[in-house]
Amino acid sequence: MAYLRSSKTRVTSSTSDSSRRYIGCEVEVRALDRVTLTIPAGEFVVLLRPSSSGKSTLLNVMGGLDIPTTGRVLYRDTDLTCADDAALTAYRRRHIGFVFEFYNLVPSLTARGECRRGRFKQRIR
Repeated sequence: MAYLRSSKTRVTSSTSDSSRRYIGCEVEVRALDRVTLTIPAGEFVVLLRPSSSGKSTLLNVMGGLDIPTTGRVLYRDTDLTCADDAALTAYRRRHIGFVFEFYNLVPSLTARGECRRGRFKQRIR
């Protein structure tokens, strides 16, 4: 079980006893196993763990891309564990920024151009 606590009281994000399991044809993979994490408002957190230890799964769960098999994920006063697809989409649009390892950039655009393209796409939806 992993814990991160701070003396600050205003919490932005937290997980409580969260687990994520994936069931394949012959094996069950525990990508997260009862993780409890509290991130106070204004804090920066760095996840340093070995490969295949669940870092990406934790970020996906806290970012609303995936839901835990057990446990809870909270953002401010919102329980993301019970949120439907529309609520998770709104959460990701308003509060979360992802930089994916495998991203789809337009080769002819600068970083500023890519950001503008992202804002333009958001206005279209």
